Parts: sequence; structure tokens; C-alpha cells
Amino acid sequence: MTIFRRLQSFAEGGTPIRVAVVGAGFVGRALVHQINLTPGMEASLLVSRKPEAGVEAFNKVGFDRGEILVSDNPRELDEAIGAGRRCVSPEPWVLEDMRAIDVAVEATGDVEHGALVALAALSGGIHVVSLNYETDATVGPLLAHFARRQGVVYTGSDGDQPGVMMRLVEYAQGIGLEVKAAVNCKGFLDIHATPETIAPWAERQGTSLKMTTAFTDGTKMNVENCCVANATGLRAERRGMVGIETTLDKALDDFAEAMGQSGIVDYTLGGDFGSGVFVIATGAHPELAAPYLQYLKMGPGPDYLFFRPWHLVQLETPLSIAEAVLDREPTIAPLGGPTARVVTIAKRHLEAGHRLDDIGGFDHYGEVDNLDQTEGLLQVGVAAGAVMTRPIGIDQPVSLDDVELDDSRPILKLLEAQKTIFAAPDDPHPELASVWNSVHP
Repeated sequence: MTIFRRLQSFAEGGTPIRVAVVGAGFVGRALVHQINLTPGMEASLLVSRKPEAGVEAFNKVGFDRGEILVSDNPRELDEAIGAGRRCVSPEPWVLEDMRAIDVAVEATGDVEHGALVALAALSGGIHVVSLNYETDATVGPLLAHFARRQGVVYTGSDGDQPGVMMRLVEYAQGIGLEVKAAVNCKGFLDIHATPETIAPWAERQGTSLKMTTAFTDGTKMNVENCCVANATGLRAERRGMVGIETTLDKALDDFAEAMGQSGIVDYTLGGDFGSGVFVIATGAHPELAAPYLQYLKMGPGPDYLFFRPWHLVQLETPLSIAEAVLDREPTIAPLGGPTARVVTIAKRHLEAGHRLDDIGGFDHYGEVDNLDQTEGLLQVGVAAGAVMTRPIGIDQPVSLDDVELDDSRPILKLLEAQKTIFAAPDDPHPELASVWNSVHP
């Protein structure tokens, strides 16, 4: 990959790519370490609601506590970063007024907070690399739209499944094939998993209870595949996708019926895929492609499987950072308005008056569906805090008529702005400054 050689040349040229990491949790701490291992870039600023966690993260990778500046003053932070110091801020909104930062990496996993962080960075002319696919599935089209208007990049990250799937999609298309399926490989699924049932597993792995529950109940995977759909135009065959139990040597046969006539996003269950992803593609002219692909050990066709057995999350995030700065190109971003959404499904019987908890909780899980099948349904990214207005049974979709929403919430204002912009893209629409001012904490 030439990107590493280009980064080395960039490093030799002087000023590194300066990165702000937002979130000092499991992923954020690892990012600080990984970015500082990458030639040509440095983690200069760590934004955390708990500043001590940010200081600790820098200290663990070799920076003296006494040299780390903790501040919420953008000018003070800029000066310190310009002098080569590492900085911590409890306020993500400093990004709007900073000039020393090139890229902000959003790694909090909170839908609303992630959207606001991205808007603050975009307002300041800073590229955004997001590991927060929950935010992307909800208002990613809006953020990508504003990034283009600002002349900067908004992108999902390489290393997470959506970014890795997008690499494979573009690779297959680049060698002249037509993508029929982009597939997320999942080992285990329990749609009714709760923080209570999943606690022992999360403790063993050292991951957050909320995140581990969202992995297990399938919400995270549905969110990820929604982002791939919005970035490629691929569709879900049905709500929640098909989900096929298979193995690597049988996948082409087992997916043949599920793929239908249009390209799909989907997932496997079990099998020998590890933490991988794969793409199934076919030659535009099978009679011309087949003999060569057979000779090259890709099988008899007409469909071919391109499998990558790993995704390395924070280890590969620097690739997306580099591409944003050096090439002004996203790894994965919505093409335009949303083509898919993740809708809210009741994880248990919900009574009227009950206030819904967040993704990875006790109340609901998310399933991806095509935009034309989601009208009137509650998106999982805005479900937290909604109050049930009538009872609903287990495994039933939650409609907007089933809940009362607080319209003053920033994420709902952003959804409304997104709807306005893409409903009539040629009409005058809200500018970034007006939208940011309406939701700024």
C-alpha cells in the first residue's frame, strides 16, 4: 500500500497530520497509541468528558503528565499543539475554533453527541473520521453533505466492518465486476440479549456492557450494514436482512437465492469466517471473465467471493485519516440522501408511559430496512428517551405513533434538517452555520 510510503515522505517534510481523538474509552485509548505509531501523524488532542482519562491515555504511551495541557480554551490549545505538546479538553466544541487540528476522530458511540462533535469539527473546517456508525446511520447523509459544502471530508473509518466492506466493494468494481452482495460475518446473534444476560461476557472481554449488548442483539451489525447500503446503493432483501448460516466453502451456493436480482447487504451466522467480511461479485461479461477467473483459482463462476478474514478497527483508522488529508477522499460515506434506515424493534413488551432506554439496553434492538419500507417507523438512533404512548408487543416495530418525542432534542432537529435537504435538493436549504447554531449545546 503506497499510503504508508506517502506518509513517510509527508513525515520527512515537516509538520505531521494533527489529530483530535474524541472519546477516551476502549477504542479512543487505543487510537492515541496507534496514531502515534503512524509516520506523518500524531494524536495531538484527546477530548474527554473526564479529562483525567485523557491524561492517563497520553501518559500510558509515554508522555509526561506535567507536560500535558488540560484546557477548554481553543487559542491556548492551538499554541500548545503548535509547540508540540499533547493536550486534553473536556469540551468537544473547541474544535469549532481550533486551527492546529487537521482531523477529528469521533469514537464515543453516542448518536447525538457524535453528530454534534462532527458538526463542530466541520464548522471549523476540520476533516471528520467517524467510528460512530450509529451516528452515521442516523444523520450521516447530512454530515457528508455539509462536509462537501465545507470542502472537507466526512468519512467512516477503515478497520471497522463498513469501511472494510467498502474497500472490497470498490476493489470488485474496480476490476470490472458487479457486486451482488456485501456481507458482514457474525458468529452469534441473540436479538433479546440484555445488559443483564451479557454482563459476564462483557466483563471477560473488557468491553462496555452497552456496546457488547448491541453487538449481541444485532443492532450494531444492522447499523453497519445500513451505512454500507447508504454508501453503495445496495439494499436489504428484507427487514433485518436474511442472515444465512453457512461456511466459507458453501457461501456462494447458500447466498445464491438470497441475492435475488439486486445487490444486497446481508450477514452470515456462525461458520469459519472469524471476524471477516466478504463480497460476492459477478463478471459483467461472464463468458469473457470466467475462463480467466477459473484459471486464477476463483472458481467456475458466474459468482465469485472476495473474503477478508479480519478487521482491525483502530489499527487501520490512520489509513482513513491519511486519505482524508492527503487525497481529500472518504473511505466510506453516504452517496446522497439515505436509502436505508435502522428501525426500532421491541425487545420486550413495552407499556404505555415507559421511557425507552438506549441502544444496547433492555427495551429494543434495531433492524435495517430500505427507505421505502420505513415510513412512519421510529429510527433506532433516536429511540432513547422516547416515551411510549401505547403498549406494544415483543418483536414488533415501534412506529412514530407509538411514542412521544422531545422535538427540542438536537438529534431530531438534525433529522429534520436532513429530511428538508434531501426532499428537494435543488431548493434553498439550511446552511451549516444555521443548523449548528440551532443545536449547539
